[in-house]
Amino acid sequence: LGEAFRAYSHALTTNVETVSNGVSLARTAVLKFTVPGLNGPTPAGRRMTPAEQTAALKFLDQVPIEALSTLVEVQQRVFETHQTAAEICKTNRHQLRRFLDWVHEQQLAGVVAAAEAEERQQTPTEKRVHHKAPYALKEHQWTTALKVDFQAFEAFCRAPTEMNLRLATYDNFQRDLNRILGWLYHIEGEALEALTFQRLIPLVPLVPQDAGLTAVERYMETLQLEDAGVEAARTVSNLLDRYFDFHANSLSSQRDVAHALLALAKFVYRDEMARVGLTQDWELNQVPVIRRLRQVYKERLDAINAAPPVIDHASRSIPWQEAVGVWIQMRQIVDTALAKYEQSRRIIGKNKGKPTRSPKRVGCYLQRFLIVGFFVILPPDRNRTVRELEMGRTLLRGQLTEGGFTPIEQLSSSAEARWYIYLGLDDYKTSRFYGESWMEVPDTPLSNGLSFYHYLELWIQEYRPLFAPDHEVLFVTTKGGRTSKCGQPQNSHNLAQRVMASFKALVGVPVVPSAMRSMYVTFLKSTGAEAHELEAAAVAMHHSREMQDRVYDRQPKPEKIQPILDFNLQLFELVFVAEEQPLPLMENGQIDFAAITQEQRQLLQRGLEHEAKRRRRGIVA
Repeated sequence: LGEAFRAYSHALTTNVETVSNGVSLARTAVLKFTVPGLNGPTPAGRRMTPAEQTAALKFLDQVPIEALSTLVEVQQRVFETHQTAAEICKTNRHQLRRFLDWVHEQQLAGVVAAAEAEERQQTPTEKRVHHKAPYALKEHQWTTALKVDFQAFEAFCRAPTEMNLRLATYDNFQRDLNRILGWLYHIEGEALEALTFQRLIPLVPLVPQDAGLTAVERYMETLQLEDAGVEAARTVSNLLDRYFDFHANSLSSQRDVAHALLALAKFVYRDEMARVGLTQDWELNQVPVIRRLRQVYKERLDAINAAPPVIDHASRSIPWQEAVGVWIQMRQIVDTALAKYEQSRRIIGKNKGKPTRSPKRVGCYLQRFLIVGFFVILPPDRNRTVRELEMGRTLLRGQLTEGGFTPIEQLSSSAEARWYIYLGLDDYKTSRFYGESWMEVPDTPLSNGLSFYHYLELWIQEYRPLFAPDHEVLFVTTKGGRTSKCGQPQNSHNLAQRVMASFKALVGVPVVPSAMRSMYVTFLKSTGAEAHELEAAAVAMHHSREMQDRVYDRQPKPEKIQPILDFNLQLFELVFVAEEQPLPLMENGQIDFAAITQEQRQLLQRGLEHEAKRRRRGIVA
């Protein structure tokens, strides 16, 4: 707090609108009437001496910034202790609140500046990752044949009876294929007319097509086709190796390229596989090109899993309790912004009706608070779930009972309505394994007497419309550019940047949504959550318990090992006591509990209680 107060004092001295004794008034309010309530030095007389002011400032250097929220109550206790006159209380209370408002505004400015800086630094993926001139083939460069190929490929990928992929997944495939085609055209110098899908995936018949062949002729042609298929697979593999040498990118990018070519191979061979009758996924390995591309894909995937993380998890995460604290700070910042805006709207005089604070800027603060809120008040889901929340489709208001969901319009009283997140079979990553999902959004009460629903509905009704969205997606972009306009649905990068910038500004750690999932699971494990609670968290987060333990649990190994060390200690204590005072046994070998000593009874009870606790947590010795 000392650094914050010094910065505030400096701001007062450089502000031409500050009264001449503004710094003195601030020092009196904070150093004289607030520091003593924090168990700091108390002035001896009515006026503080320079030495007393220095001592109070040194004491503030030891007080964490989180204590800001308690200063008003602390100051009030000082007033009551010294029976301070009402007029003096009023003046110093006002001065303290000015200091608190200034600190909140500086924190808020840090959040906004960090987010806007990240947005300004965004560059096309090719330039940022490859450090090469863009070489991907553009759609206007497609030949007529290639355009027809891409249209048919999209239909194949999106068809429910074929690959049944999301549009975003197909777009990624198209991006990677355009890069390979562009490399062949711009770098390798191949003719544009020669660039077709069969240039990437040669089509070789799987079996002879001539029904009039003799058995010997059929056998010989089958061998030739098998050799041609293997050669085609080798050609594709060599093509990939050359492209990877040029591309020189991460393993994950190479995995994505192999995945795109694997999907393209299934498309190119679709009619041939249907002719032969290959319908099951495991049967597709009979196609040499597909078999080889699967091997390349698996090699990259295994290498990714075996490689150490590029970014250390510890540098991108904080304890879950601190994450909740960040969200509370964001709420305080939003409240300050809302209050300032409402106050500026009531300006009288020549500036009447001209708010000094932009309502869109207030909307930016509110949206960031809500985005982080959906990761905090619920078990944190994936970025996509929050990013694609759509009113009337995945974000519904009404009442869910055993009989089904009733929209708010059909309820007798709107007070009964709750907000729910509904995810259908294509609305989240693992939907094909876990099916449809309903999750009630809790109306989490906040310390200012309001609740989460209040801010959510304030955004929907008043601030979201300011950005003129032409869709029902909840969260929108707040700035336009050369290729996009304000009010569009946020993409994955934009939403992650807003979360990361908020955490970086308030606690100095760039936490992203994916890290919050690990932080939450680690918190559950470290606090001893029981098996049914961990199971419920896994269901809510749409992953398995195995995934929860293997991927998201970042609990340090010493902490994981400690329970068994404690258990072994109990056993050793029993052994040592038993050596000195053998346990009384009955004829059948069971312990004679009526004859054991008090010390032995206590040790046995401690051991049994400890084991029972372990078993309740799902840890069986």
